[in-house]
Amino acid sequence: MRQFKNLLRGMLFMAATICILCVNGDALMVNAAEYSVTQAQAVLFTNENTVIRLDADENSAVIASGVEEGLPIQVTGVTSNGYFQILLDGQTLYVHGIGLTAGELAVADTGAANDIYDKMIAQKANFPEGLKWTNDNYYGWKGGIYSGGFGCAAFAFAVSDAAFGDARATIHHDYNNIRVGDILRVENDTHSVIVLEVKQDSVIVAEGNYNSSIHWGRELQKADLADNGSYIMTRY
Repeated sequence: MRQFKNLLRGMLFMAATICILCVNGDALMVNAAEYSVTQAQAVLFTNENTVIRLDADENSAVIASGVEEGLPIQVTGVTSNGYFQILLDGQTLYVHGIGLTAGELAVADTGAANDIYDKMIAQKANFPEGLKWTNDNYYGWKGGIYSGGFGCAAFAFAVSDAAFGDARATIHHDYNNIRVGDILRVENDTHSVIVLEVKQDSVIVAEGNYNSSIHWGRELQKADLADNGSYIMTRY
């Protein structure tokens, strides 16, 4: 992934140079496509058709092609002419609609939520209600985004591993797509909870370091979850 980002930086410099030439040389002048962008938040994955462009236009400069399949890409919008607007290494770029796909689930769709729920609830034997749990507690995570965490993160990571094993996690910000077993980073990136149940307007969570202890069953309103520092980690 680092090699891919280094390649991207080089291609962005080349694309910027091309744009300068377009301004100064009539022979290279092209008209940009006209389109509107609908804001969206999702994580999709590269495939065999992924071509990353500077603009949402088939004639726009190609930033990268032949990209490794299965890389997570943060989508920030959808254009009226059929492109995904993406954020990559701090740059806003574009990929045609056929160039990104939803990732394969780490667990089977059928009965997945029930299975994950049962595995998490079984952890009450190890983490009973009211057990003292503070930032002195650490757990090393198998999800891959972080090596581990303390306090609330430690508890969420431990329960997550019990449910998902070695499945890798990805980050997204789509609060209409919260699933059982997702870890929510909330309260301006200061607290972690793990989702036990998803309702229409709320979620039921389990958490550590809640009043310095383990707590199961608190209900959080979805409208209160999203803020500038918050995000969702999913292993589906």
